[in-house]
Amino acid sequence: MKAIVIKGQYGLEHIALEEKSIPEIGPKEVLVKATAMALNQLDLMITKGDFGTALPHVLGSDAVGVVEKIGAAVSLFNVGDVVIPQFIQSWQSGKLTKEQQTTRLGTDRPGVFSEYWALPEEGLVKIPKNLTPAEAATLPIAGLSAWEALYTKGNIQAGQTILLQGTGGVSIFALQFAKLAGARVIITSGSDEKLSKAKLLGADATINSTTHPNWQQQVLELTGGKGVDLAVELSWTGIDKTITAMAMGGKIIVVGLLGGADTSVNVYGIMLKCLSIIGLQVGSKASFEAMNRAIENNNLKPVIDRAFPFSAFKEAFQYVASGQHFGKVVIQL
Repeated sequence: MKAIVIKGQYGLEHIALEEKSIPEIGPKEVLVKATAMALNQLDLMITKGDFGTALPHVLGSDAVGVVEKIGAAVSLFNVGDVVIPQFIQSWQSGKLTKEQQTTRLGTDRPGVFSEYWALPEEGLVKIPKNLTPAEAATLPIAGLSAWEALYTKGNIQAGQTILLQGTGGVSIFALQFAKLAGARVIITSGSDEKLSKAKLLGADATINSTTHPNWQQQVLELTGGKGVDLAVELSWTGIDKTITAMAMGGKIIVVGLLGGADTSVNVYGIMLKCLSIIGLQVGSKASFEAMNRAIENNNLKPVIDRAFPFSAFKEAFQYVASGQHFGKVVIQL
């Protein structure tokens, strides 16, 4: 089988297809034949060496496939089921532990960007019945991060105002989930075209962060000076702007660090507004299954910007790196 690996040294130019043996499975494991994969910023960070991952390394955390073989002790799945992996494999429910954190697919463990993958049955979930396999491939990181930020950490309530940054996978899922909860959404982007698309998905207000670099002032104006109740922070280096845009007692859920890992934060703003800043690492399997039920019950559809064939995997990585996408980018086998 073929797998997408980063080898030799870090950098997008060093990702390649490598021939590997189809994995053998143990009694509690499941062999899956992949049908689609979805790219995340995490994949780009790993290729750049941000985690110091040992090379060579099979990339990928988000994928979907058909169960081809099950171990003798497997009870949750049957041959023919369509499944997606849990990012933190051993995190079933409750609070995340340090031990569970070491089971992250595509980060601490080999990824799932390959024609076949074998995983413990506890690390898999069935796809929502209303989704195509390609749509379901987008859920493990982007979908679940958005769900966890709003529902588990943010305790989103109808009538609240939510701030979202950019129009990548997490933000667009968060837009859809926030509207599902009856919240008002303000979203920023440097592209008027992308903001128009966000409007069509239900965004209540949009701000072009290129033409309005001090977009936090626009947020305050849109909320009558009050600020937003909940923000999904994806930049980190711009968190002081987010702090300014917050309402008293608001929550900032840190999901990404697209601007970099280091920043200077004015703690006075956090104290003055009694803010909570909460980090998260995707979510547990229990949270994943709750999200999938909501997606199925409300017929929510992930937004896929482009689908690339497996042979064009390098172009897919480059496209995500360019930042041109709106929603998710997938690779189909």
